[in-house]
Amino acid sequence: MIIDLDNLSVSLGGRLILKELRASLKGRAIGLLGPNGAGKTTLIHTLLGFHPATGGTARIFGQDITADAKQIRTAVGYMPERDSFISKMTCVHFVRLMAELSGIPSEAALERAHEALFYVGLGEARYRTLDTYSLGMKQLAKLAQAIVHGPKLIILDEPTNGLDPPTR
Repeated sequence: MIIDLDNLSVSLGGRLILKELRASLKGRAIGLLGPNGAGKTTLIHTLLGFHPATGGTARIFGQDITADAKQIRTAVGYMPERDSFISKMTCVHFVRLMAELSGIPSEAALERAHEALFYVGLGEARYRTLDTYSLGMKQLAKLAQAIVHGPKLIILDEPTNGLDPPTR
């Protein structure tokens, strides 16, 4: 099982957002579909440890999201919906930093950053600062930072926002 939810509930600001979710998710690609405000991003943020569960449990690869949060973060790559860049930083240095934060040594992190950026199509623009990137390029930079450490699972939140049809 990749993700296992057992009566998972999440409240934010005193408001119940997710109520007793039960699911066992497996497969190569899993999609969360629903209207705006349905709780998709809240579920993702809870699985990644950004929001605490108020009830029930969740596991990723059999590891509890609360007790084993650090191990889960090394096994999961996350592409957030919103930008979280350091604007005057070059893209290659940003992706390298994300690799280092995932536990990869500095030299290997730089090599992997170059590889990830070429893989997503930003190899030629990797030395530009992130504040000069178009919306679509920023999406690709976020994808590169999500895959740079070779995760077993990649969680993408609104990954096609800002991408032109051929890139999607």
